[in-house]
Amino acid sequence: MAIELNAKKFRSQIKSCNNALRTVLETVFAQKKPADRTLSGFFRENRQLGSRDRQFISESVYALLRHWGVLRRFLPEERRAELESGVIRIGRVELEALLFAALYLDGSNLPAADAIAKELNIPWPKPKLDSPSPFLGKADALAAIFGVDVQFCDRDLLPNWVFDLLPADFPLERFLTDLLRRPPMWLRIQTPDLDRLSTELQACGSELRKVENIPNALGVVQPKVNLFTLESFRRGEFEVQDLASQCIGLVAAPKPGERWLDACAGAGGKTLELAELMKRSGTVVACDVRSYKLDDLRVRARRAGFPNIVTREWDGKPFKGKQAGLYDGVLVDSPCSCSGVWRRNPDGRWMLAPKDIFEMATLQQKILEAALSAVRPGGVLIYATCSLFPQENGEVVKNFLSNHAEFQLEKFAHPLTGKICDGTLQIYSFDGDCDSMFVARMRRSAEESNEAV
Repeated sequence: MAIELNAKKFRSQIKSCNNALRTVLETVFAQKKPADRTLSGFFRENRQLGSRDRQFISESVYALLRHWGVLRRFLPEERRAELESGVIRIGRVELEALLFAALYLDGSNLPAADAIAKELNIPWPKPKLDSPSPFLGKADALAAIFGVDVQFCDRDLLPNWVFDLLPADFPLERFLTDLLRRPPMWLRIQTPDLDRLSTELQACGSELRKVENIPNALGVVQPKVNLFTLESFRRGEFEVQDLASQCIGLVAAPKPGERWLDACAGAGGKTLELAELMKRSGTVVACDVRSYKLDDLRVRARRAGFPNIVTREWDGKPFKGKQAGLYDGVLVDSPCSCSGVWRRNPDGRWMLAPKDIFEMATLQQKILEAALSAVRPGGVLIYATCSLFPQENGEVVKNFLSNHAEFQLEKFAHPLTGKICDGTLQIYSFDGDCDSMFVARMRRSAEESNEAV
């Protein structure tokens, strides 16, 4: 009887998962909306789903999106084009076969993959040993079982146009390998009692990782509990912030008592970091053209008791009056393609188009031009993106510097290695098991007159 009940429970989970998959595929391909927001909305509308149901659905959705570049090739070309245009007319059996393939390739929930295979009468694939890699061996085995005449390669994990826009020396093989792995959770510690916090996290069954050069960064490997329910989180003793993101604040290196501006603050992860690095003295003004984005920052700052954070809406225009030339440092964490977080948000690979890159570069240039007016003579301007593409990174900085001789790149130490950088840094996912991010540090000449500001 227990086996029958478990089977019924699993069938109910699969039904809910199918509904979530259809919803996510439609919003990603038709509406270009992020999968994480779609899933959050799906769970709000289906509150009857328990925590295990939500976890299974989330893992399944992301496994399918993570391997979509391979899975899409199992579909007939016409069906694939229809689906990727947002017309979701895929049948239950076909969708569950794709889900089985996703879970098999991902390896995260093989018992569920096995249960689906038995229901659909799919023989368990034995990876082909003559394939170039274990992953491709599994993909080739699936192709043989599904009767698809396809030869896979690692490049199937990304749209073809991406490769033409990557740097000539891009470490493609290492990056593609990382795209198959789940991203870790990184914490930034906001309490001096790191040992006590580590003990609390370990007591919850979490395996922790430390970073030699960044003592306040703590990696949590497959947390067993929801960290946001811990008392230490409610006391503001840590924030979830990716390791590469933490490096941006360390490159900015604000000093206690200074006045900084976070021009594109959003939810304020880097605002909080700047305020903490300043030992909670001085002032960090966080602004954004989307004022509602700052609501979350206000909650986070209040929870951790930050006294030196001010929020303000920005119209995206150059700073004038008292705000002009006021700040010791300005951080422009610019909107971008988000290609550096494709490991974390795999749906982003399929929502982006080449024209988006060039449109983003134009916007980034405009934001930098507006933000520079806030930097005082002798002050620092930090430009950052979570992009892999030179068009959004080095080329934006090069164009900016060619138009503004009063700014020069300034050397800084790589936060992860200590190696001296020439003023720009591209962090890749495999540098620290993190997101990929770009940062440039520019210093404004101290000899300018106030009129020049």
